[in-house]
Amino acid sequence: MINIAIVDDEPIFIYTLNNIIDNCCNSLGVKHLIDKFSNGYSVLENYNKYHLIFLDIEMPLIDGITIAKKINELKFESEFPYFIFVTSHDELVFEALNSIPYSFIRKSDVNNEIVLRNCIAKLSKIVEDKSKTIKLRTNRQDIILKISDIIFIEKLKNYSYIHTASEKYSVKSSLKDYEIVLSKYGFIRCHEGYIVNLHGICKIYDKSILLNNNETVPISRNKVNIIKEAFMKRTVCLNG
Repeated sequence: MINIAIVDDEPIFIYTLNNIIDNCCNSLGVKHLIDKFSNGYSVLENYNKYHLIFLDIEMPLIDGITIAKKINELKFESEFPYFIFVTSHDELVFEALNSIPYSFIRKSDVNNEIVLRNCIAKLSKIVEDKSKTIKLRTNRQDIILKISDIIFIEKLKNYSYIHTASEKYSVKSSLKDYEIVLSKYGFIRCHEGYIVNLHGICKIYDKSILLNNNETVPISRNKVNIIKEAFMKRTVCLNG
């Protein structure tokens, strides 16, 4: 299930976009809910309900770029919502580039279902991956952990230590095993003894990585450019 909001001050356009999104989701077999707002203040009160928000850049009272900036400030490390800016003026696109993750659709192109279908398909895959779990054997018991909750994994002697925002789990398993299993979910080896979740990275330095939980892990010299490139790709446009 993906939750979508449309924010636009033109009722006819909202109706049109709603129908096109509905058709795209149905053709992909994606369960969805679409809410519609005529002004940005309404969605600000409910932003954490949504995986994706379509934002008209030009609106009275508060514009789409300002809404995205405010939501980004409020959501902290949360990945959602994503933004798709809808505009008739390409010159307004550059200011919106800071509101990652984002995409763009021209109002004149909104009837092109191929573009929207690609966006919905990618978002649905992201939401699906966020719900994936992994079973760990730790302290003589099995636990189920959401993969998206893992920030990094470190190797110490015969154990791998799996770090989340609130817990650390010791598992008698090789780091290589986790690298193979988790690579398709955005995890990457940054050092001989560390795997990091790309979505948990805050800043990348020459010799270390600052994570969203304020912990720092080392980065190998030959991995710096690889990690930086992978980190930038995770913020690519939905229709990129």
